[in-house]
Amino acid sequence: MAERARLVKIENDREVTKETDSQFLFEYQRAILLELKDKGVLNEIQYRYAEEKLKKQFKQF
Repeated sequence: MAERARLVKIENDREVTKETDSQFLFEYQRAILLELKDKGVLNEIQYRYAEEKLKKQFKQF
């Protein structure tokens, strides 16, 4: 049987927003884009395009 992660408990539960956690959200979304590129879902050009759009979204914060 494969190992699986499971949530044990949540501490300091709060809403994550661009205003309060912009760096976290940027890095999280960028990590997803990198994973899609690594898996071959996105090619290099698609990845760069998406990353630029993501940077522009977070530039104001």
